[in-house]
Amino acid sequence: VKVLTVGRKKHTCGMPADKRHGGSWGPRELQKRTGIFLILIIGLLIPMWISSWYCQIVLCSFVAGGSLEFWMAVYSKATGSQEYVEMLFFYLAWCLPTLAALHSYRQLIGHQRLVECLVIQLVVGDSAQMLVGRSIGHRFVCPQLSPKKTLEGYVGGAVITLLYASAVHLWPTVDVLVAYVFGCIGDLYFSAVKRRLGIKDYSRILSLHGG
Repeated sequence: VKVLTVGRKKHTCGMPADKRHGGSWGPRELQKRTGIFLILIIGLLIPMWISSWYCQIVLCSFVAGGSLEFWMAVYSKATGSQEYVEMLFFYLAWCLPTLAALHSYRQLIGHQRLVECLVIQLVVGDSAQMLVGRSIGHRFVCPQLSPKKTLEGYVGGAVITLLYASAVHLWPTVDVLVAYVFGCIGDLYFSAVKRRLGIKDYSRILSLHGG
């Protein structure tokens, strides 16, 4: 669960280790996270792997839903025209490359390769980063932007992701690192937008997985 600070800074240096790392997961939280993963894998990723059209429909639906939630958050939190212009810039910087990728990914890499990328980065990479960070992380790399991100989490997540992708999907090292790094950049990008708007999550649907 990410920490949101509104109107004041919250420092982590003087906090106990268990508070800084978020502590261990309780049975209920672990069950919820497991349920989310099962839904993502069984309900989305496996059918996306089987059908290119289903993959396209899911991706377009997520882009449309993400756009709707983005502007709903902006509408509820923005206070003036300057903030709307700023959020429009943030939105276009994400949306335009995303639409270009949606238009061309089937010709460039194919839908199954894209599903592999989603598994490598979202299911394995993001989870490994979070688990390692919670377990041994103590060097915070961007506390004002994303207070729980640690150097140990990033490095440990990269190692685990690389081992998984190389062994299971036979991905080259460079491809794995590109997917992992750009996934981390995207995560921080939207964390910056959330901090700018003063919200914790865009949506409650996947709130346990970062909202």
